[in-house]
Amino acid sequence: MRNCSTCNVVLNAANQYKSDARIRLCKPCRKEQSRKSNILVSNPNKMYVNGKYVRKSHPLHKPGYYRTFNDAAFEGAYKAGDIKEGYVYIITNKAWLGWLKIGMAIDAEDRLNSYQTSSPMRDYVLEHSIASSDRRKAEKEAHTRALPLSLCRKGEWFKISLEQAITILDNLNEHRHIRATKKADTHKKEDNLQGGLF
Repeated sequence: MRNCSTCNVVLNAANQYKSDARIRLCKPCRKEQSRKSNILVSNPNKMYVNGKYVRKSHPLHKPGYYRTFNDAAFEGAYKAGDIKEGYVYIITNKAWLGWLKIGMAIDAEDRLNSYQTSSPMRDYVLEHSIASSDRRKAEKEAHTRALPLSLCRKGEWFKISLEQAITILDNLNEHRHIRATKKADTHKKEDNLQGGLF
């Protein structure tokens, strides 16, 4: 007598899932297992990253199930170095008041998640991001513009106000970057800064 390896119900010809003799699952447990793990048998053209559906319009769309966008990028034909599109972002941490990071990534939220793994408090915040058709060029330009406004710089970390950094990223649009900001930037204080920066 065989039992389901998940719910321990006695298996018979009517309730056993029969794709492989080695699999000891009842039909309801197999259905639940399939639902939970997002097995893409029904539609092999969908992409999931960390359990979330990714639309076909995403520049990195590649059918399959991936833990991170980097997993998708490094598997198969994609290489992160070959991908020009991505995001330029601003990340802060309340532990270092006044400091912020201006960086680039294929996916800004995925990069934020990688920072969170090194922080026990999970206190990094993605303040702002813009999509760019050439993320490396946009990041370099953002660093060039932030340097004269910064009190101090350590690599990609700048001691600069958040409002100034957001203004810098928003003005990268003049080089035909695709603009897709995460947060609304309708503060009058920021609008006043734009005229004085450039």
